[in-house]
Amino acid sequence: MKTNQLTIQILILFLFISGTEVFSQKATVQIFPEVKRQIISSIGGNYCQANYSDHAADAIGNETLREFRPTHIRVALPMRFRGKAFEEYRGASFTKQPLVIEVMEELKHMKTDCGVRNFTISVWDLPDDFMADPAKKAQRIIKPEAYDEVIQMLADFFQKAKSEYGVEVDQFSFNESDGGYQIIFSPEATIAFVKKAGKKFEELGLKTKFLLADTAQTMGTVEFATRIMADPSIWKYLGPLSFHCWWSEKMPDNEFERVAAFGKAWNKEVWCSELGFDAMSWKVKDMNKSWDYALRFAKISHRMMKYAEVEVSLYWTWQYNYEIMSADIQQKYPSYYITRHQVDFLNTGTQIVHSISSDPEILAISGIHPDGKRVLQLINMKKTPVSVDVSGFNSQKIDVTSTTQTNNWETLKNASKTKNGKVKFQLKPESVNTYIYND
Repeated sequence: MKTNQLTIQILILFLFISGTEVFSQKATVQIFPEVKRQIISSIGGNYCQANYSDHAADAIGNETLREFRPTHIRVALPMRFRGKAFEEYRGASFTKQPLVIEVMEELKHMKTDCGVRNFTISVWDLPDDFMADPAKKAQRIIKPEAYDEVIQMLADFFQKAKSEYGVEVDQFSFNESDGGYQIIFSPEATIAFVKKAGKKFEELGLKTKFLLADTAQTMGTVEFATRIMADPSIWKYLGPLSFHCWWSEKMPDNEFERVAAFGKAWNKEVWCSELGFDAMSWKVKDMNKSWDYALRFAKISHRMMKYAEVEVSLYWTWQYNYEIMSADIQQKYPSYYITRHQVDFLNTGTQIVHSISSDPEILAISGIHPDGKRVLQLINMKKTPVSVDVSGFNSQKIDVTSTTQTNNWETLKNASKTKNGKVKFQLKPESVNTYIYND
């Protein structure tokens, strides 16, 4: 009896140590290459340091520009300066301010040296003189009688950036103007401002369009954008449908799908102009350095691409703010490697195709690169290993790159191959895995 018990215990121990196949959960993923979704225009980032410091550039921004080579970026334009009387930079003096000049120099560097092709400029706040209630710190409303002066300051910046620095601003927005964390706009006020500004920019030969909505969170984006689109006279001044995905972790997928549907209905590209999951995470010390942050970031990135069908994602941020590496760029945080999964494997020109997973905690997204190579990304949100049967793509040479809490970046060449269009992948617990089907 004792011998039998010992044998059973040894067998159990052996299976526990060596048999992930025995104990791992199972899932299936089906890919449908014939069902096409959006084509990715760009995975880029926010470069908004001028809004939070006395400089437009920093070491992290320089490094992400060098490494990631984004084609689309979003840059903050400061229009309210700390410790300076408004009369010192009012009107024509605005574009002579050292920080404003630094922003323009950074735009030129991004275009000339880093290959950036599309520029969005956003403004967070304006001087008190323009405000209906200057005592307010948030929910600040621009006085309608100040619109012309604000528009002229913007036009001066756009013209100077174009004529002296060789950069044309493609899109403009007031940051999160539906939420009013500094400036708030109702849809009706948005229409009135865009009507004036759009006409002015057009008369000056500027190509700058307004981001449609640029809302603070997913919820309410469709409603806010719908009310703005009520006035056909401003349609020609409006660019991509844009939103931020803060506070969206617990939303059902169909809320993101509503955004995608709105974009299709109005023939608008869908942009997530601030990609992140928790706008208050800065309150938790070193949260952005943690694996939990990285995994949650991977999940929100996945949901934006799969369900909102974003064509341009602008990560918050690729500078020293929710940063993905240390300020001296010597230490890369887990979220840096999550970002690389997107930038390296799901970037410009990738045709996203339909895929479904049998398990809601196994997140699957698939696509076809311009060169014909196919890509599948599987994120295992479980704390246990999972065996996944995948069908839909064929290849005799499948490479895989995986990121886990204990191994940031593991790449295996020719790790798998399909048989009759099927392959089995073993996913480690809480892992991000990108597979490239090479032939």
